[in-house]
Amino acid sequence: MRVDANGNELRQRTVWLPAEVLQLIQVDGLNLSAFVRQQLEILYSGEATIEALNQRVRLVEAARESMAHQRRIDAEREAERERARDSVRLLRAERDQARARRDGVADALLQIVGDGNPGDFSRVLPENDPHGDRIGDWEALVRRVSRLCGAEVDSAGVADGLKKLIAAARR
Repeated sequence: MRVDANGNELRQRTVWLPAEVLQLIQVDGLNLSAFVRQQLEILYSGEATIEALNQRVRLVEAARESMAHQRRIDAEREAERERARDSVRLLRAERDQARARRDGVADALLQIVGDGNPGDFSRVLPENDPHGDRIGDWEALVRRVSRLCGAEVDSAGVADGLKKLIAAARR
């Protein structure tokens, strides 16, 4: 004879189930004895059986809603991660384009300067030409760099490249 935690005498009975149902129970890790006991207690308890079943339905529905809500949160989180990855990719692409543009300007300036002294070109920089005497030379240099780069290059990019070239020649 067995006794449960409440001191109730327990007796064993055999229950016949389809093999497929038994496999599902085992996969879900369901304690069949506890499940059957709970259902029988509900059936024979003083509670209204319909109210007990309604309560279970409400609990199951609340669990489903909670899982659906968690799936939505997970999907939103993954979408946010993907947006962040896209932003990082875009920033890297922009950085790589800027680097390629700077490298192209530097290469074009090296071709233009050739074996000459880069310092000779410092006179055409806009900040070194306060009266605009060499503005035509500066614009011609910017156009030539743009042509050698194969794309329109702005004046500031050429100025930065020329300053770096002049600084490197002084070292």
